[in-house]
Amino acid sequence: MGDEQFWDLVWPDVEGLGIDAVGVVGDAVWIDLHARQPTVTCPSCGVTASRVHSTYIRRLADRPLGGRRVLLRLRIRRFLCDNGLCSRRTVAEQVPSLTTRYRRRTTALARMVQAIGLAVGGRAGARLAGYLPVKTSRDVILRELRRLPDPPSAQVTVLGIDEFAFRRGATYGTVLIDVETRRPIDLLPDRTADTVASWLADHPEIKVICRDRCSTFSQAAARAAPDAIEVADRWHLLHSLTRAVERTAHQHRACLRKNAETSDLDQPQEPSDPASLAALITLPEPDDPPDAQLLARVRQWHTEIHQLRERGWTISAIARHLGRDRKTVRHYLTMEFDQILASARERRPNGHINRFKPYLQQRARFCSRCQRSATSTVSGTVSLTARV
Repeated sequence: MGDEQFWDLVWPDVEGLGIDAVGVVGDAVWIDLHARQPTVTCPSCGVTASRVHSTYIRRLADRPLGGRRVLLRLRIRRFLCDNGLCSRRTVAEQVPSLTTRYRRRTTALARMVQAIGLAVGGRAGARLAGYLPVKTSRDVILRELRRLPDPPSAQVTVLGIDEFAFRRGATYGTVLIDVETRRPIDLLPDRTADTVASWLADHPEIKVICRDRCSTFSQAAARAAPDAIEVADRWHLLHSLTRAVERTAHQHRACLRKNAETSDLDQPQEPSDPASLAALITLPEPDDPPDAQLLARVRQWHTEIHQLRERGWTISAIARHLGRDRKTVRHYLTMEFDQILASARERRPNGHINRFKPYLQQRARFCSRCQRSATSTVSGTVSLTARV
């Protein structure tokens, strides 16, 4: 097998390449090459250039060969562009399937580095490349990954929105995730409502938006996707619940320690099997009537505020007289009674947790004061889903 046939096996997709010399220096194989194409095409005007202006040596890294690094010394020619209207004076030739402008590695080695980065990432990829052997760094791997085109994304029906930090504490962006496939689909340069709303307007197929309680994303969804269902982000919901429970347990650690030191013989026998505990949860009534105490309080406030208003009192005077906030007084004056009652019931956290109270108290075994605090903590966290 001749030298030309051997190098045809090394670069099967490269044509018009001549081998001048091959040498081994240390752990690297140096190959001197030159291109044999007679003409090149100007990338600016598309005119074919054939007059050689000058030559220079371009050094490129290639795929390893026989356990050694391969370095190419490629003699490149510059051609004169004969188009007088073109902004270019000279054009440097490129070898198809081997070289790319401004890149110090061959196309094949660039694909190899990209595959390493996609498989294990930047730092781990740099360590792995040293055993191949390919001389590279994590910055080079990440730069090669950024050259890859974005993968095509299908239509998204369940969208996850969250923020991320380009630089923590300084610059933040927005990441958009396909919840069904758990893959990121786009990155936005900031976290403003206008940018998110503009992206949502271009994707009307979205039916469900999963987000945290950030008001920016809420405004964007209400503006650009009013028909989409907004749900609470599970991670943030569980994270908030965990922190609230830990804070409550820390506040009542003395009660918990006292209960743990008490002998089980001194405690009355209480149901602990799953069936008995599940029986403590009452089923929701189909027609749940309004809470009588809440209804009486809202009706009393509504009557007092309207009576004082009919006497000619101002909103500030009514607020000072009743000890209420001016916004609350205005709220009772401008809204219907049914809307006020519905809004109060929605904001009342205990309405979501009342039927679970016996179950929680049985599991917690706190004192009465601790039971009220723990129930309030869980109620407040559960009610987040109703206010997303």
